[in-house]
Parts: sequence; structure tokens; C-alpha cells
Amino acid sequence: MEYELLFFTYASSESKVPGIKKDIEEILTSHGGKFSGDFTDIGKRKFAYPIKRETHGYYSFVRFTIEDKEKLPEINKRIGLMSNLTRHLIVKAAEVGKPVSAIEMPAREIIAEEKKIEEIPEEKTVETKPKASMDDLDEKLNELLDETPS
Repeated sequence: MEYELLFFTYASSESKVPGIKKDIEEILTSHGGKFSGDFTDIGKRKFAYPIKRETHGYYSFVRFTIEDKEKLPEINKRIGLMSNLTRHLIVKAAEVGKPVSAIEMPAREIIAEEKKIEEIPEEKTVETKPKASMDDLDEKLNELLDETPS
């Protein structure tokens, strides 16, 4: 099955990327992985939020195939232990580019969900009882006080 590995390191560690690629290549080939192409550098991008005070990262990805998918957790673990990588993600190559909802639900369910969203329920009117006046409350309080034994 074909997978895609996306990884990034801090932009300040951009010079270490060739070494990172060699390490990843060794990990994948030692577990029976075969590369579908070369590493593709996306380049320097800004993070959505700072990670350890860093605001930019250098992104790369590579596609590879592996026959025994039981080896993926070990590959994931070994890559995760690399100290010079900030984050990484391995996904099935067939799912790359699909919206998240399309991966999780069949098409019929997506259409049904969209129709549910489009239907806006009418506002329900809540009937409220008229509020009691102060005079009514005083009378009720006096009745209660008169009933209480002294």
C-alpha cells in the first residue's frame, strides 16, 4: 500500500534537512519500504501557532510503499524519536487531498448532513405567564404569615 510521510523541522534547522532525509530513508528501507519518488520540499511556511517560540518551519514530504502494514507503528515510532524533527504525519496516499468529511463518511451521508444543515428550524414561541404584581405578592405573603403558628 502507498503512504505519504509529511514532516517538518524548525526553519532555523533548515540546514539539517538533508541529514533528516537520509535518516528517514534508512528507517523506511530497513522496514521494507520502497520510495515512489524523491523527497519533495514544500519550503518554509509559517505555523498556525508558535511551537517552542518558533514561528516558521521547513516542510517536506515523500511517498513510499510498504507491503506489511504491521510495520507502520514501528516506522512511526522510530521517526517520532528523531530529535531534529518537529512533527511528522503518515497517511494513506489515496486519502491525500480528500476533505476530512469525505474520508469519514460515505457520499450519501455527506449529502444528508448538508441537507440537515440547510434546514433552519423556525423559532419556537414560548408562552409566558404574566408576572404577578407587587400587591398580589404582598397579599400572598400576608396569607402565609397568618397561617403559620406562633
